[in-house]
Amino acid sequence: MLTDDRSAQLDDLLGISIADFDIPDDVYRLAVARYEDLGAWLSDHWGASPDDGIVYPQGSFRLGTVVQPVKVEDEYDVDLVCRRDVAKTSTTQAALKIDCGNGIGSYVASRPDGLPIRSEGKRCWTLNYPGEPFHIDVLPAIPDGDGKRNAILLTDRDLREWQHSNPIDFADWFHGRMRQEFLRLREAVAKRMDVAHVPRWQVKTTLQRSVQALKRHRDLYFTESPDDRPASIIITTLAATAFTGGGSMYEVLADVTAKMPGLVEVRNGVYWVANPVQPEENFADRWRSHPTRAGRFFEWMERVQQDVTGYGADLGVDRVLEKIAKSFGERSALRAGASLGTEISRAREAGLLGMAAGTGLLGTAARRPVPQHTFHGGGRPGRCGQ
Repeated sequence: MLTDDRSAQLDDLLGISIADFDIPDDVYRLAVARYEDLGAWLSDHWGASPDDGIVYPQGSFRLGTVVQPVKVEDEYDVDLVCRRDVAKTSTTQAALKIDCGNGIGSYVASRPDGLPIRSEGKRCWTLNYPGEPFHIDVLPAIPDGDGKRNAILLTDRDLREWQHSNPIDFADWFHGRMRQEFLRLREAVAKRMDVAHVPRWQVKTTLQRSVQALKRHRDLYFTESPDDRPASIIITTLAATAFTGGGSMYEVLADVTAKMPGLVEVRNGVYWVANPVQPEENFADRWRSHPTRAGRFFEWMERVQQDVTGYGADLGVDRVLEKIAKSFGERSALRAGASLGTEISRAREAGLLGMAAGTGLLGTAARRPVPQHTFHGGGRPGRCGQ
């Protein structure tokens, strides 16, 4: 068991490392401003229509688990839902896609701030903002008349059937898993400022940090095969299900990663990660058409467990920082080390810190030495079926 002092130091190292690849405040605010402007414009555009239309975020922006792209030239992926309130019997997937596309096209033609450019994907419309570090994916949707109040149906150009989803209730479930810790952290922050002025996204729980850590580790591990990366929704669902609340950053991360593989079900020979608010939906459904992805997931989880266990096993700060560099990238480790008046230059100078060939990971005894600059690596983030 770790001593209190060592546990606190390890928590500091992990917390600072993970915060290093959090989305910067200015980028977050700009992205929110862009999608709020789009939502307000579309609301006015469809204001006279009885079918109306609302736009809201889903995915990591709604959950507070955004991580920076590993490569500086890549972009943040902002996911929005554009829900038109029409009955399933009165439209088709193609018609809904065109309807939303026309609205978004009119928005682009109005020359809003950022001068976005519209393009089409399999499931969504994408707005690219020249010179800005993100793009916005807008998924057309209608209410799911057979589901819960917030359930929706999504279009997919390659599939005949409507796709079920419920991002609002999923986010509520996720936030509910960490509610007590969130309130405690928010109260602590509020002692330094008015609680009314503490944005939710500025308070990060150990669950959110754990999800961010896992996503960054995944992006580095699958540098050479980004198509095999487990989807963020799978990581988020399993981590939140495993989360029991309480404990230090290290303890939560270790506990969550140890439990996650065992939470993947097998139903009639099919791997299954159930949507907790819509159990008939299988987040791992694509593993059926890409069977190697299941094996790669369990292979990756084994590596994660080994790396996380290693944080607690080593006594020296330099050694811990080397392992953090292997998991999250050298820059994150350097940032954490600098914050404690420490550095990992000794390992670098000794030629022990390098990039493992074929993995994009930093570690000891690697074949290729890391050049004397900040490490960047990883695969391009995926878009909505493009």
